[in-house]
Amino acid sequence: MVAFVPSGGASLGAIQAGMLRALYEREIAPELIVGTSAGAVNGAYIASRPPTPSTAESLAEIWRSLRTFQIFPPNPATALMALLGRRDHLIPPDGLKALLASHQQFKLLEDARSRST
Repeated sequence: MVAFVPSGGASLGAIQAGMLRALYEREIAPELIVGTSAGAVNGAYIASRPPTPSTAESLAEIWRSLRTFQIFPPNPATALMALLGRRDHLIPPDGLKALLASHQQFKLLEDARSRST
């Protein structure tokens, strides 16, 4: 069984697009994908698309287009509420949610097509 396990690490997720391209160019595709943090985002993206170099390139294009404040917009009111113990986060999740929604191919896991042979 071939498993891809992309790690977390924020911008290190961008490096994974290059690794995926190299694997896909050699026709190495995962049967299982398990990831954490940025790796989980990358894993979800590739799991819903064909294992081709163009999929890896489209993921790389997304990473190249991102800007920090687009995903992690500072919000002083949210940060203050978090510091006072009235919120469970310093940065609102809206930017990340918008990014994920703009690239998702299905909303529920049950809607995913099986790529098994």
